[in-house]
Amino acid sequence: MKLAIPILMLCIIAIAATACLHPSGIEDEMIECNLTLIGDCERVLSYDEIRAIPSCEGHGGFFTTVGIVNGPFECKGVSLEYLCDLVGGINATDTVRICASDGYLMVFTRDQVRGDFVTYDPATMREVPHTEPEVMLMYEQDGSPLSADAGGPLRVAIVSNDKLLTEGHYWVQWVDTIEITK
Repeated sequence: MKLAIPILMLCIIAIAATACLHPSGIEDEMIECNLTLIGDCERVLSYDEIRAIPSCEGHGGFFTTVGIVNGPFECKGVSLEYLCDLVGGINATDTVRICASDGYLMVFTRDQVRGDFVTYDPATMREVPHTEPEVMLMYEQDGSPLSADAGGPLRVAIVSNDKLLTEGHYWVQWVDTIEITK
């Protein structure tokens, strides 16, 4: 009987220790990835350096070409325009190429970097005017680090203070490079 108590205590400690892990099993400090920014200069940021940049938050979600709705989620990340500013900024005629580790590529205009997108109401799927949407490089979704299954550790998100949806092809997942092209 005396042996049963220490074993029970070890089980409780083991369960408590695993509760500190992200639901996907990833600890915050174990996430390793680099983001390459290319503009007037080139800069490489680690995941920790990205998280140290002043963050923005909002609600956003997307729908796929076959109509599957994802979200809206609570999103936290870094403004895409801020990241562009770190390597010289984006002018009116520039575009921003966002590249993913799997080879996917999406090109954004300066207006899109500043949030100019058609937005939809999540409940009705009808087009609605947007209220100051922001494009971010998201690293946190619904209060947890973005898992690889959800497109992480870094993913483009289009968010607002109000819940909104946008077309899913803009939500580039597994982002590893952001390049400003003249």
